[in-house]
Parts: sequence; structure tokens; C-alpha cells
Amino acid sequence: MGIKASGARHSCRAASPRRKGAGQECPAHYRRVLLFIALLLSALSWPASGARAAAAEAAGLGPYPPLSAVYEEISALASAHPELASLEVIGQSVEGRPIYAFHIGRQDGQRRPEALLTADIHAGEVLSSRVALGAATRLLEDDGKDPWITSLLDRTDFWIVPVLNPDGYNRVIVTGGKGGDIGTRRNAHGVDLNRNYTLAPGAHSRHPLAGNRRPRSQYYMGPGELSEPETSAIAVLADSHDFYVSISGHTVAGKFLYPYCFTKRAAPDREAFIRAGQAFAARQPRVKYKVQQSYSWYPTLGDMDDFLYLRHGVMSFTVEHGKVAHNLKYALAHRPVMFWVMNPIDADQWVMNDRDALLAAVEEALELTGGKPLPLPVPAAAAGQ
Repeated sequence: MGIKASGARHSCRAASPRRKGAGQECPAHYRRVLLFIALLLSALSWPASGARAAAAEAAGLGPYPPLSAVYEEISALASAHPELASLEVIGQSVEGRPIYAFHIGRQDGQRRPEALLTADIHAGEVLSSRVALGAATRLLEDDGKDPWITSLLDRTDFWIVPVLNPDGYNRVIVTGGKGGDIGTRRNAHGVDLNRNYTLAPGAHSRHPLAGNRRPRSQYYMGPGELSEPETSAIAVLADSHDFYVSISGHTVAGKFLYPYCFTKRAAPDREAFIRAGQAFAARQPRVKYKVQQSYSWYPTLGDMDDFLYLRHGVMSFTVEHGKVAHNLKYALAHRPVMFWVMNPIDADQWVMNDRDALLAAVEEALELTGGKPLPLPVPAAAAGQ
């Protein structure tokens, strides 16, 4: 989702992964000033030269590898654990790049409930990809070693999509974090993929971040619902699997968000959503995220969470990995400012903070649903059914 919501909460004191608390809350005007400074400095950042772009493509940006290295990492991880993992191509991006998914589960002929984890739907939110890969690594390498992981894989399968927007990921890294003319959010068509899913019935909003039909906007919803190959890939995957839970990784507000996204009305499964969020936060060893309804942060139209919940009965959540306050000091001293606002230089600490939390939320959802989709909410009739 990002950080551009005036109502988002940030901390006056840096929320370090070494401390459990996020510190005292800033007054709203201070938060707006901090974000304004970051945006201004980002606009003044020097564009990456050809040499710098080539270097970024080869080496990545700090702890964030180039897309080719991510693909190699994904392939190597699956190859090292053939007894648990298969690597599937669930679609292709606008520019023809594969959209990979790990299918992680016991290959014993027994059908188990299925959970979905996705990351990097927004191009520059690359920390989310590291967390998703961290969760996949945890499952594959600790099965048979950690009783909790072994028990989890005995009960459920996972589908993990580490990079849902590969064109955007590649563009951000190649441009040294700037994102080029399209920016650090959208796909190669200039569409905000998390505004491109089927609209909830009656959904409308004038909020500047909610989504619109203006092609130059960073929140452009596209020419039509599910117009993009990346969102279509998820729609087809959801049509062919009975997922009971989905968690989509973003940065950088330190939140666990649940439906509805398009209306302030409480979803019928609100209490269950909160319990899953509480399980997530309880498993975070250092920094705990706030659990709240997505709309109460800011409204979104064509969001993946509402789509999966309304159309398929999936307990569908967004996790905003990281904290702006933690990233700000480093970001203001490095270019491009906004890339480092969105992605911490100490990525591994946040992977360790959040990867088990993702799995704990999945486990809680499994207990709450029995591994089956929820009954469809009333608005589902207008959400593609």
C-alpha cells in the first residue's frame, strides 16, 4: 500500500526491531511534515546514470537483489527441497516475465487446506519479497527440525508468490530505486495492481489514494477490472484453489489490515479477522504491528483483499512490513530517499520479525475456518458471482 496516507501513524522515536515498543506517537502535523520532507527530497534525488543503473541491475540495492538473483534464489530453494516444494508459473507479466509461485506441501497424496501468500504487488515495496522468501525458507528448511513448522505442514499447504509484479521490481532495481517514468508503484502498463481487482458492490470513493481512472495517477485502476496479466494470474489461481486465507505483503506502515477496504461497514467476519491479526502480532518478537480495518487507514477500490473475501470467502489480509520512523534517518541521508523510506537497510531484522508472524496468522486462520473458505458475505453477488 505505501505510506501516503495522512492518517497513518508513525512514531517520534524510531521503532527499532531491537525494541518491542514503537515509542510515543507524534502529533499529526509532525507526521505530515516528515512525510513532506521525504517526498521533497525524493523529487530532488539525482536520476541514476547508465553506469549506476547497470551496477544496480547487477548488484541490486543494498540487501535487495536484482530480479535475476531472486529468480535464482527461488529456483535453488525449490530444487533443494523436491520432497516439499514445486515451482509453478502462474502467469506472465506485461513484459513477459514469469510469475513464480512456490507450492509447498507434503507430497503424500493427501489433500490439505491451502493458504496463499503474495508479495511485491507494488513495484518498490521490495522488503515484502524478502519476507515472503523468508517464510518459504523457514518452511522448507525447518520441516522436521522445528515441531511447530512440522505440525503446520502436516495440516496445510502453502502457495507463495514472492514477486507478483516482476516488471515493476526489475524496473525499480535497474533505475537505482527511482522507478523511471512509471514510478515505484505500478506495473509496466502504469496500473496500480492493487486497484485493478473486481470492484466491491457499490464501491466508490473520492479519497486521493483510493483509486481512479486517470492513467497518469500512481493509483490508476486500469482500463477495466482484472485488465492486467498479474491480477488475472491471481484471479485464475483463486478460481482453481479453495484458499482459506491470503496475506499480501506491502510496506511500510507497520500494520495488519483486514477487510473491508472499500467501506467503513464492519465485515461479518470482523472478529475472526482480528483474532488472526492478534496471532500475527503475538508472534512478532520485537516490533508489534497495529491490527485494524483497512478502510480506517484509508479506503481502497479494487483491492485484492476485498476481491478474495467477497468473491471466494477467503480470509484476506494485508501486512505492511516495516516502519517509516525506523527507516527515516537512513533514508534522508541516501538516495533515492523514497526507496529507502519504503525499504529498510536492515532487511534481515524485519524478515526475522515478520516471517513467523505470517505463519502464525495462517495457523490461526486454519483453526478459525477449519481450512475452508468462509460463507460468502452478502455483497458477493455483485463481486463477480
